[in-house]
Order: sequence, then C-alpha cells, then structure tokens
Amino acid sequence: MLNRERIIVFLMLIVVAYGGYNFFFDSDDPTIVNSSRQTLAELKKFVIDAATNLSNEYISAADKYIIDQAETVWPKNPFLMAAVPLTSEPFQASAEVSVQTVPMYYTGYLQTVDKKIAIVNGSEYETGEQLSDAGYYVKQIMPNKIILGIENSPDTITVPLDEPVNVSLE
Repeated sequence: MLNRERIIVFLMLIVVAYGGYNFFFDSDDPTIVNSSRQTLAELKKFVIDAATNLSNEYISAADKYIIDQAETVWPKNPFLMAAVPLTSEPFQASAEVSVQTVPMYYTGYLQTVDKKIAIVNGSEYETGEQLSDAGYYVKQIMPNKIILGIENSPDTITVPLDEPVNVSLE
C-alpha cells in the first residue's frame, strides 16, 4: 500500500471509532432532550397563537360567500350514482340533420370595363368569390340574376334580382 492509502484508511478507522463511541456510549445527553422539549413547547404555542389570530381576522364578503356555498347541499349530484348499473353497450349517437335557411338578397348589379360586381346581402362579390355564408360562391353574374355554386357539388342556385330567396344550408 502506498503511504497516501495508509493515511486515508487510518483516518477512516478514527471516524468509525468516534461514530461508534457517540452512538453506543454518549447518547444520554440531557441537553438534547431538554432543548427538543423546549422547541416542541414553542411550536405548540406558535400553532395556538396562529389559530387564534386567524379566527380574529376579517373575512371578506367574497370569501364568506364561497364558504357558505361550499357548505350548501347540491340540488343535483354531478357524480355517477353507484346504484345505477353501467352497461357495456357503446353509446349510439343519433345523427340529426338540421336544415338551416339563409335568406339571399341580390340587390344590385355593377358592370365596369373589366369586371362585374353583384351585391348580395349588402356585400359586394365578383365572379368566383365565396359568400360570407360558408359553402356558396358566385358562379355567374348577370344583370337580372346571379348563379351561386355550392362547394363540392355540381348543383347551383339561381337568385333573381331584388327578390328575397331562402336558401337551405345542410
């Protein structure tokens, strides 16, 4: 063994001997017990003082409302009732299709040298523009009517000038 290793082993033996002595022979120190009892008494006093001070604090109206609401009984229990048996059948969703009608008003027509503009429901559109109601676009503009196309469908809707027409959305 090297000299450095001998020194390390010797110091380790001294530390182990000191730890064994403190553990087995010198554990009856009365100052440790008395100081821990004093610390425990101080901790109990602090807890009692804190509890009495908290009860004397002012509770705001919002906090009082929250506390009152927490104590009230709920009219309907939002949790699953244990008495109701569970089924292993999957949930069957019913597909209800609601058809919504949207009024379309073709109220104006404007033609310049290079473009035609139709006024539909108060907004101006050119050929090919999508209407603000999703799913429809202006396919063709004529002075007395416009033809609206439906996206992903070959169907068209003809709206005459200045006459309200209800169009169904699906």
